[in-house]
Amino acid sequence: MITTGGRQFLRNKINTGIGWQIGSGGDSTNPNAATLDSPITSSIQSSGITISSSGESTVDYKIDISGSAYVGRTIKEIGIYETTGNTLICRVPLAAIGPIVSTDEIEVIITLEVE
Repeated sequence: MITTGGRQFLRNKINTGIGWQIGSGGDSTNPNAATLDSPITSSIQSSGITISSSGESTVDYKIDISGSAYVGRTIKEIGIYETTGNTLICRVPLAAIGPIVSTDEIEVIITLEVE
């Protein structure tokens, strides 16, 4: 689900100033959401993300999550943010991943297409 603010942002600036955050919330998505349901981290992460675009309207966000930073946690949602104003571009609910152990290396790829 891409929020209205996310559509506007992606049209203008899709490859810079992007961060991510994971959470343990499991509610359904809401286009008016501004944050994750239950963030695991208190801040938006800007490292561990690779951004690539293909075509005129598709962007892939590849996020590498190191298990050592989230030992014992269960990931149920992930959010992509624009980091200047902390605008939530999209929130993706996930099937529960975890509990995480220190040796886990998790890769999440989110593909957004603006229509």
